[in-house]
Amino acid sequence: MDHKLIFRRAEPEDLPCLLDLYLGSIELMRFQGIDQWDDVYPSEDVLMQDIANRELYVLEDDDGLAASIVLNEDQEPQYRYVDWQYHTGPVGVIHRLCVDAGHQGKGCGKKIARMAEEYFREKDYAAIRLDAFPKNEPAIRLYRSLGYEFCGRILLRKGVFHCFEKSLAVELQEEQLL
Repeated sequence: MDHKLIFRRAEPEDLPCLLDLYLGSIELMRFQGIDQWDDVYPSEDVLMQDIANRELYVLEDDDGLAASIVLNEDQEPQYRYVDWQYHTGPVGVIHRLCVDAGHQGKGCGKKIARMAEEYFREKDYAAIRLDAFPKNEPAIRLYRSLGYEFCGRILLRKGVFHCFEKSLAVELQEEQLL
C-alpha cells in the first residue's frame, strides 16, 4: 500500500463514512453471493452504539476509511456451545470487520486484524474469538492465514457461522523465542 494507514478509535463524526463503508461492503458481498449482512444488520443504531461504547475502530488512509472493526468482550449466547480451546485469562472478541470495497485486496483486512490483535495483547488478553459467515471465503482465508483455529459452528439470524479462536499467549511465547 502506498498510503500511510492510521488505526484509531471511531468518533461520532465518522458515522456517515462508516455507513458508506458498510453499505458498500454489503453491496459488494451481495454481488459475490454472500448474504451475510443486509439492511437489518449492521444497522446505523448498531454502529452508533459501537461508537458510543468506544469499541469501534477504523483504519484510515489519505482517501478516508479503509476498514473498521469492533473490539470488545461480548460473546454471542451461542458461544457457550462452542468447543473453545482457551479458558484462562480474558478473551477479546472481534465483530463486524469490514473493508471498504475500494480497498479490498490491498491488505487492509490483515492490517486491521493485526492491529486488533495488538490492541488485545497490550491489554493482556489471553485469546481472541470471532465468528465468520462460511460463504465469506475471503474472511475465512484471512482468519486462517493469521492463525485462527476453527472451533465449531453456531446458528445466528443469517444461518450457520463458523467460530474461530487464536491464543495470544502462544504467539507471545513464539515471539520471545525469535
